[in-house]
Amino acid sequence: MADTAGVTSASALQAAETRFTDNAIDAPRVQAMALLAHTLGTNRAGVLARLRDPLADRDAAVFEDLVTRRLAHEPLQYILGRAHFLDFSLRVGPGVFIPRPETERLVETALRAWNEDHAWAIDLCCGSGAIAVALARARPQARILAIDRAATPRQVTRQNVREHQVGDRVTVCGGDLLTAIALTRRTGDGLGAIVCNPPYAASGEVVQPEVLDHEPALAWEAGPAGTEIYARLVPQAAELLRSGRPLLLELGYGQAQAVRDLFAHDGRWGQITIDDDFQGIPRVLTARRR
Repeated sequence: MADTAGVTSASALQAAETRFTDNAIDAPRVQAMALLAHTLGTNRAGVLARLRDPLADRDAAVFEDLVTRRLAHEPLQYILGRAHFLDFSLRVGPGVFIPRPETERLVETALRAWNEDHAWAIDLCCGSGAIAVALARARPQARILAIDRAATPRQVTRQNVREHQVGDRVTVCGGDLLTAIALTRRTGDGLGAIVCNPPYAASGEVVQPEVLDHEPALAWEAGPAGTEIYARLVPQAAELLRSGRPLLLELGYGQAQAVRDLFAHDGRWGQITIDDDFQGIPRVLTARRR
């Protein structure tokens, strides 16, 4: 453990930033600031207001522990216990995939494509519940079915649903894609959209230690090609959605054409569009049932 005697908030912050820089941690100042704010139970403004203040020995020790965890590539969101998404934050932790900014585009596209007259939507591979909570917050009259095959994401989704006070409109259940609802049309006219951010990394593709060593492989690794989940979901969704209703998928880098081809080969889909993310990468595919 580093020597914590006689340090101020400013010197602790600078030392952490330097260590992050030396170890190629992205945004070293931002991450050091976030960890110190978490240690002190405040926010960025609160840290800046006490930069010259001595750091209590206990706080210095806690901060050192958090910095050490980040240097070991534990995701910042796991250390903080929360992740930001759109205009709110969510509980996250080990066993739960951390929501990414790219998925915000999936939510925005879904809200445009989903006809409000059809009250239900399904969030597949719900993870932390980011999509389900976002859709419920944006559509007060809507009902969301959030599905994940792993128990920990379902538990965390339920926590986030309660925290954001949408528990009366979001139902969480376990299952493998749409087999959770037996591929029937019993939802009838009420089902307006299916939204999914599935595992889409090919085996061996992910090398970042934050993902590889900490986030659950079940949430990001699809198989040898990376498109295995899409191949299963496209025909399942065609059995459940009625004419004109959309399936929206987040895509991995370079997967747009391969996934588009899956819809073309199925033959029951039309109006296929692909939207770019904020980096100009094709990221969200929308297809409507013929």
